[in-house]
Amino acid sequence: MPDGYIHKTQSLDFRTTVRWVAQRSAFYRRRFRELRIDPTLVRCPADLGDLFTTSTDLLTHPAEDFLCDRAQAGFETTGTLSPKSKRVFFSLDEMRDMGRDGAAGLWALGVRREDRMVSALDLPFWNAGPALRASAQTLGCLLVEAGKIPPAEFYERAADYRFNVMVVEPSWIVSLTTIAESAGTWPVKLMLVGGENMSERSRRYVEEVWKTDLYLTYGQTESFGSAGTECARKNGYHLQELKFWFEIPEPDDHGHGELVFTTLSQRVMPLLRYRTSDVARFMEGTCDCDLKMLRRISKIIGRCDEMVNCGLGNISPWMFEKVLEGVNGIAHDWQVLVTRPGLRDGIEIRVELLDGVSQQAVDRAIRKSLQELFPDMARNLAMGLCEMKVAGAVRGTLRTGRKLRSIVDLRKTLFGAEAAVPSGHPA
Repeated sequence: MPDGYIHKTQSLDFRTTVRWVAQRSAFYRRRFRELRIDPTLVRCPADLGDLFTTSTDLLTHPAEDFLCDRAQAGFETTGTLSPKSKRVFFSLDEMRDMGRDGAAGLWALGVRREDRMVSALDLPFWNAGPALRASAQTLGCLLVEAGKIPPAEFYERAADYRFNVMVVEPSWIVSLTTIAESAGTWPVKLMLVGGENMSERSRRYVEEVWKTDLYLTYGQTESFGSAGTECARKNGYHLQELKFWFEIPEPDDHGHGELVFTTLSQRVMPLLRYRTSDVARFMEGTCDCDLKMLRRISKIIGRCDEMVNCGLGNISPWMFEKVLEGVNGIAHDWQVLVTRPGLRDGIEIRVELLDGVSQQAVDRAIRKSLQELFPDMARNLAMGLCEMKVAGAVRGTLRTGRKLRSIVDLRKTLFGAEAAVPSGHPA
């Protein structure tokens, strides 16, 4: 690829996108007027000044305000503090186009037409399944969409297929691996993981049991799947810069900051400077793989809000408020800690017990409430994708300051340390 080709292509597509939304999007026309931006003068993201698109914008404005062309497919994402899901839309042509890009990434990792691929990704309202399907169609390989069924059931049903490429979620594959460690594995060329963060310790465990390579991907529903992927070096995500313009507008002294992207090829629902809430940094130096022309970001070390991706699912304060509001014997204050005590995530729900109330009774009540209100999360617990415990505290002891953080992700230290060190697994 000629020097400067990516930047020249980005610049042209960025200007085209800005003019397109100025003509078609009610939301962006309104924002241009409010910020006194002349779209014909915009050449790069910095020219947009304080204009950003946020999750709140997608939640509080009708989807029609963002649509610029006829939608043919729609998906939801719960990556937000709100109980309401964000909705994003695409055309079939856009999905096929992104599928071709995904196929190129899979090919670079070694997936070929003769391979047998299985997806154990969750399917309802999520784009991950259709995105992978579009890539598999381009490659021409076999794809079976198993869905996120219990690992034990998957193990029994997958035996006859002998899948050699597995696309999975981190917590789920750890649970499947504990089964395979004792019951036996089959030959697997590679695994592709997405949907949540994964520690290097968990990666090494899965790779050692299956004797294969596990690669991490980065993406969001708003980008229709993977916007970045690891290469064989497993040292950061190579970004799809021909389809997105990535920024970290306000990096800290170490280069970490919120990742922001602008879509460059979407015409149905283009997004300008979308705030992902994911914290990462651009990596220095050039990789020596076939994707070396694409910049890399580090692993995601945390989020800007209190929404946390973990083995229980995408958790937010509002969810635990609903779970706890009907539980007797506890005070108002509570806090949830997300940890990684071993290979799986751990959820510790800290509550203040009223006098005379047993912790065991509160534990049972919380689990029952979780089962009734959020059965998908209860299912993840039952499948062993994470561990959960309830810790009782004396009333008035949880809050040590004016504010009590509802959810604290203690894995950030682990993920932050790992992001600075390349995987020791050989290519």
